[in-house]
Amino acid sequence: MNYLSLIMDFFFPQNITCLICQKPIDPNNTYSLCKDCFEEMTFIKEECPKCGKPVINRINFEKDDDEEDKFTDEDIKEIEDNCIILTGNSESKNAVNLNIYDDEEYILEKFEEYKEGYGVNKNKDLSSSKVEYSRCKFCENKNFYFDRAISCIEYCDKSKVLVLSLKYYGNTYMSRYIAQVMRDKLEFEQLSADYVIPAPLHKKRMRTRGFNQAEKIASYLSDYTKIPIIDCIKRNRNTKRLYALNKFQREKELKNAFEVKDGSEKIKCKRVLLIDDIFTTGTTVNEISKKLKIYGVDEIIVLTFLTRNID
Repeated sequence: MNYLSLIMDFFFPQNITCLICQKPIDPNNTYSLCKDCFEEMTFIKEECPKCGKPVINRINFEKDDDEEDKFTDEDIKEIEDNCIILTGNSESKNAVNLNIYDDEEYILEKFEEYKEGYGVNKNKDLSSSKVEYSRCKFCENKNFYFDRAISCIEYCDKSKVLVLSLKYYGNTYMSRYIAQVMRDKLEFEQLSADYVIPAPLHKKRMRTRGFNQAEKIASYLSDYTKIPIIDCIKRNRNTKRLYALNKFQREKELKNAFEVKDGSEKIKCKRVLLIDDIFTTGTTVNEISKKLKIYGVDEIIVLTFLTRNID
């Protein structure tokens, strides 16, 4: 750790409150979450091996299937229009006598159960050759140019806080924890790549927001995995918001919206990780993947933090 990092950690200590509800937590809590918020996260244990939708099996700690939250495009519109996020309440922020060590022990135990669901006996090796996949009902009739998409957590009231707080409230430190989840997902899936590529923002939206959330996440992921990051995709047009568009409108809106930058020859014949925050329909990452394939990239693995289930 360098001198600047030491100073930052001293004046801006991390892992002292839950990222979502602001409860006090032990600094060693996984992903800086409290027990209650961690319980409500649905980490995707098994997914469609093509699009990554959690339709095969899901791990959901202490939560029944009939309690599963359902979200629609209208939910996204409401959230993005109003920038709604969960902020916790005064009781949780001023909580006292919280046994944070029990919290830590519980989360670590459950996290080990999640991790052991992968194990080293899955009898698959995706590091050396591509695999043909069967499709789920979401993607069986879709033409995806990427080789595989992977998401880490199901989209719900709790998990969306991390992304929306990052994108619309400028809490860029969230990208560090999102990248930690992604790093662990890659480890569980026994995957690596030659380069990490963030999905780009148009320069107009970049000026408005001040940063590209995918770039922030990809930067941390690159640091954690030692896979070099490369900025090789350009967004030519500032496209409309996609939440109100149907499949065909999305495809039309994004057609020729991206291009591979000149001087990106090093990605040819390589495996790349294409990073974005949320996989909804996959239209954006698919359009980018098409350009990368045309350019000569051998294999594309889309890695996102959140996705919705299709049940």
